[in-house]
Amino acid sequence: MKPLHIILILIAGIAIAAVVGMWDNTSRYVSFQEADELAKENSSKNYHVVCKLSKAKPIQYDPQKDPNHLVFYAIDSLGFEKRIEFGQPKPQDLERSEKIVLNGRSMGDFFYAETILSKCPSKYEDAPVKEHPANIPRN
Repeated sequence: MKPLHIILILIAGIAIAAVVGMWDNTSRYVSFQEADELAKENSSKNYHVVCKLSKAKPIQYDPQKDPNHLVFYAIDSLGFEKRIEFGQPKPQDLERSEKIVLNGRSMGDFFYAETILSKCPSKYEDAPVKEHPANIPRN
């Protein structure tokens, strides 16, 4: 076998090993029920849950008492509601967010979110277009 072929085989082996090694670190999108079931198998693995804020229940956040503790309820895409605990300050405009993506793990009766990504509808609305003075008709 030529040295070039050996080097190519080694590179392919390293690439396959890297892909297999990273496969375990990937996170899936699941519902709250799936996160509960998967937590029984591996309680330390994080999952993504797409949900929306439950407007029926209050947000518990007191920055004077503990600025790194937020509790709220969210409803996933299948309609299941779950208590969410977040160990960081409350994200800005959480109440106005259209959808929320939680990255964390199920801890039994609540979901512990490590990160919260929120989509606020006002960020994606078109800004009013001002007309350039050259385009305004003159009388």
